[in-house]
Amino acid sequence: MHVTVIAPDKLVLVDGKAFELPNFDFDETLHAIQFDGQKGHIEFETLDGGVSTAPVSELEVQPYVEAWKAEKARLEAIVPPEPTETEKAQKRIAEIQQELVSNDLASVRSLRAKVAGNSTDADDARLRDLEEQAQKLRTELAALLAG
Repeated sequence: MHVTVIAPDKLVLVDGKAFELPNFDFDETLHAIQFDGQKGHIEFETLDGGVSTAPVSELEVQPYVEAWKAEKARLEAIVPPEPTETEKAQKRIAEIQQELVSNDLASVRSLRAKVAGNSTDADDARLRDLEEQAQKLRTELAALLAG
């Protein structure tokens, strides 16, 4: 497990996945930690504005990993659950109804030309295509409403 801690940003990354931990108590002098699962180093800010480096162990990294896991669990708990089959069906019904309205609106110009007696073969083909699409949508809608 690769762990990176960027203390000034209150950021902990585990295997590349970052979480900000604003409530975690980071050591004031801690600058960063890099740990590759077996070895690593820790960087502390020195009084003169520099950085000192020392080896770091898994034991020293563990509190950051635990805080990262807790934040991950907290965030996963607030992610909305997958929609139920009923919710998916209701969403699809609304989509189909919208597509049917759009389909009707798309046919207006060709219908107007037909009523005026000046429609073209393209108008007739457009109306056939739109009706075919609408029929497929109505069939799907009926199946969803029956199910």
